[in-house]
Amino acid sequence: MKHNAKNVALFGLMLLLCLVPAFQSSAQTTSTTSALDTSTPLDENTLFGEQNQLVTVIDTATAAQGVQLVADTKTYPSFLLEGDASTGVTGSVSTNSALALFGAVDLSGMSLTFTPQKDVDFNVSLSGTFIPSVSLSNSSSSAEKAVKDLDVTGYADIRASEFTRLYSSVSYAYNLSQSESIYNSNQGFALNELFLDTSINRKLFFRLGKQKVSWGVGYWYTPADVLSLAAVDPDDPTAQREGPFAFKADMPFGKLDHATLYVVPPTTNSDGTFSGVSAAGRTDIVVGGFELNFAGFVRSDMEVKPRLMFMFTGAIGNVDVYGENVLAYGSDRNYVRKDASGNYETYTLDNVPVFQSTLGAKYSYANSNGLGINLQVQGYYNGMGYSDASVLFSDAAKKAAYKERYGDTLTPGSTVTSSMDLVDLASPGMFYLATSASISDRFGEGTNVVNTDLSCYALFNFSDGSKRIKPDFSLTIGSGGSKLDLDLSALTALGDYGSEYAPKGNRVTPALSATIMNAVTATFSAPISLNDDMSFKSSSYQFSLYWTILKMDK
Repeated sequence: MKHNAKNVALFGLMLLLCLVPAFQSSAQTTSTTSALDTSTPLDENTLFGEQNQLVTVIDTATAAQGVQLVADTKTYPSFLLEGDASTGVTGSVSTNSALALFGAVDLSGMSLTFTPQKDVDFNVSLSGTFIPSVSLSNSSSSAEKAVKDLDVTGYADIRASEFTRLYSSVSYAYNLSQSESIYNSNQGFALNELFLDTSINRKLFFRLGKQKVSWGVGYWYTPADVLSLAAVDPDDPTAQREGPFAFKADMPFGKLDHATLYVVPPTTNSDGTFSGVSAAGRTDIVVGGFELNFAGFVRSDMEVKPRLMFMFTGAIGNVDVYGENVLAYGSDRNYVRKDASGNYETYTLDNVPVFQSTLGAKYSYANSNGLGINLQVQGYYNGMGYSDASVLFSDAAKKAAYKERYGDTLTPGSTVTSSMDLVDLASPGMFYLATSASISDRFGEGTNVVNTDLSCYALFNFSDGSKRIKPDFSLTIGSGGSKLDLDLSALTALGDYGSEYAPKGNRVTPALSATIMNAVTATFSAPISLNDDMSFKSSSYQFSLYWTILKMDK
């Protein structure tokens, strides 16, 4: 792809303009006391109302020196051990295989936190299912694995002062269950975060290193999130996503506003070349009841196209609204189409404006009797997608896009999944809609309290016709589910094989989980595959029964 120095310079100027409001506002407020002037107490009259409405005055300069309003009674070093350990049986059966049943030990949220001194924490957590009767050496050829859903995480959080910090987070995943996932999770070892925080005079703040970055205000769709290295999981939109190695500078100004600059240094590609340098600037301004975000992004090698972004969040009456708008100079995607001979060829969209926009609204209601209602809807126009994304149903089309970006490096006989290339295969459609609704209620009191929750979310890709719907009902009896904790769901994927929301075709997965007396847990799930005419095709069944022996919080 050709490097266009003129275009880079143009969008670099646009990026600079996104930060201008911050410096102008900062200059205008230097002669007056603001929320950042820590040499004097906050002006509570301005922040909270009249003097007679105030209960106390807190000097932020004194508080920043580490003075605590409540005495710290902890002793160091300290250890905190949490989590559950259960034992029981797990098994599976399908229309194509016989019943398999194994004894198992399940560890859930086993976590050890070590605090040698104040402001220094180390933690390691482990979850997974272990099947002792299956040999580790024979696990690869066995119908069951010796270890399933192993997830090990650890972090170190070391603070020298309020704004000086070293943080590191690592993880290891093995044999995760992903049969119903759209985007397959990366397995193996991962360095999630490793960064240093510092500041200058409590006015300019820095974060240097590998860090998670979450731009965008959307829930299911976030076109303005140009720095994250992973796509949003539509089944778990709030899950943390991998971020880049970057240098971040953040400068608050005014009372609630701030400007942020990210610089992502070049990295070495698999072929020995270097990637381009990326820069992203953002200014956040609060106007009335709305937060307005102006941002820009540019990368020197143009592998990711320069773009300008505008985001907003706020409320209209009792309804929260949010939106993102992105104007890019070209598309990041390698597109695929059939040529005259019927083979797949690739093409790009360069040096043309490409627009992306999403708008969402959310309504929440709750009363003191326990009744809660939540409604949310989000629409998304993706100008970088296909108006007819059915071209990507073919594995040959996906391989053509993969080869264009990575060369002829695909292992023979393997298939291309959306997890391999989030640029060319993720969010392939142009028109999307997502919605969710839930209603919850509470009955009774004390040990007899009953909590119910009925919810459902639905995702629609109108460009390939795929849909993803999940109704869910939960019931708890007793405080914290001490008598019964029940959950019923049915994840339903409808669409052609290879489509975005139904990558395995029409499929329904009823699932049940029931825990009695916080001790005995039974689970059951039955992925059912359906033909194009919705007739039965095949099914499999997974089940387990566990008794929780250890519950630790010491």
